[in-house]
Amino acid sequence: MSRPSDEFALLIEAGSPVRLDLARNLLEEAGIPCVVHTGDFDVAELGVAAHAALRHGDLFVPHAALEEARAVLARAWG
Repeated sequence: MSRPSDEFALLIEAGSPVRLDLARNLLEEAGIPCVVHTGDFDVAELGVAAHAALRHGDLFVPHAALEEARAVLARAWG
């Protein structure tokens, strides 16, 4: 999968939708901007549930916040 832009660094690769949502919420609470990016996929063909089960996304944060984001997730998840 490609990056949303060169300003962002990959934090979680091919994460499940639940894991990405949890991470996104933790990072947003810590004031760290993040972007979830999934490949292009036609949701209409299979429906939302199938899309979520089949398409895992990547979570990106700004390069400057990468270490802080890793620390936030490490504190939350061990």
